Amino acid sequence: MTTPVHINYFHPGYQIGLEDVKNAWLFCENKSPVKLKTIMYQGLLAYRLPVSGKRISYRNLKRGLTKKNFTFHREIFLLPF
Repeated sequence: MTTPVHINYFHPGYQIGLEDVKNAWLFCENKSPVKLKTIMYQGLLAYRLPVSGKRISYRNLKRGLTKKNFTFHREIFLLPF
């Protein structure tokens, strides 16, 4: 089973798409999109990359955002019980 995810804004430098302020997705070549963790760091909204743990603040991400609407589908993994 799949569910659609609508991306409204995209940052081409970081390869990050925003569904809304709380939901950010990292797009890598030849891999499926990965949802980023949203955190508050020193009173500012930031997103944490999955492997390196690097923080990208919303303020830095907002500077290069472009309006780009597209949709991708992600799998829902249901538990067997």
